Amino acid sequence: MSLFLFISTALIWATGAFVTTLQAGIVPIPVSVAYRMLLMTAAMLAVVLVTRTSLRVQRADVPWLVIHATTFFALNFICFYNATTYIPSGVATLALSTSPIFATIIGFLVLKETVRPRAILGMIVGIGGLGLIVAPDLTSLSGGSALLLGMLWALGASFGTAIGTVIGARNHRVGVSAYTTNFWGAFGGALIGFGLALAGGLPIIFDVSVRYIGSLLYLGIAASSFAFLMFFNLVSRIGPGRAAYIFTVVPVIALLISTVLEGVELTAVIVGGTAMILTGNVLVLKR
Repeated sequence: MSLFLFISTALIWATGAFVTTLQAGIVPIPVSVAYRMLLMTAAMLAVVLVTRTSLRVQRADVPWLVIHATTFFALNFICFYNATTYIPSGVATLALSTSPIFATIIGFLVLKETVRPRAILGMIVGIGGLGLIVAPDLTSLSGGSALLLGMLWALGASFGTAIGTVIGARNHRVGVSAYTTNFWGAFGGALIGFGLALAGGLPIIFDVSVRYIGSLLYLGIAASSFAFLMFFNLVSRIGPGRAAYIFTVVPVIALLISTVLEGVELTAVIVGGTAMILTGNVLVLKR
């Protein structure tokens, strides 16, 4: 069962990266993210009702839930959606997979967690791999480089994911249910998405095309709600440390999907950089 959960979750998240590209069109990105989070909110509400999980939280936990919603459920997705408008989804997922590196740094600064020498080596190797991939494009720092712009957006998503991961660990540590966290996180993410759209003068519209609705349903229900539930089930079965290795598998699958559907060429630089990033993640995650 654990192997099934591991593989299923990895496949859903990896394919979700490509499906994100199908959201591009007339609907502004913050609005698309808000719609996705609304679907997740509805799905999590159903889970909460079935499991009879309380949505009440302590007052001291509210600021942490707000930050969690802002970083993990709003800015993370907005940044990743923007990244896929510049670079293939597989490459964006590869940059996103550096989140364990940022999470280790943030955990040290915020939660005073111990950073082992192996983790420091992993951070150096992982960041070096990312640098290897973007190095050929460093001459385009004037702003015309799609790769650099895409990577910056993807790193923004990685940073948001890292902050959310650390805060999620903090919430779990003080006894806040994962279902409760995900409900309020998704609900807050939807509000933030709509709020950013209104603040930026963007239209709140909907695309009735089959492509948009189909991809939205997949992202909101399968890639968000179901995948998160399966991942938390996996964590309860094999522990968070071993479950976290899923983040070293997802970018590989996503990159392979990009080679087939987005025409990404697996050059020596991309393969080498990918190997370094994944090796860095393994070193960081290894207990």
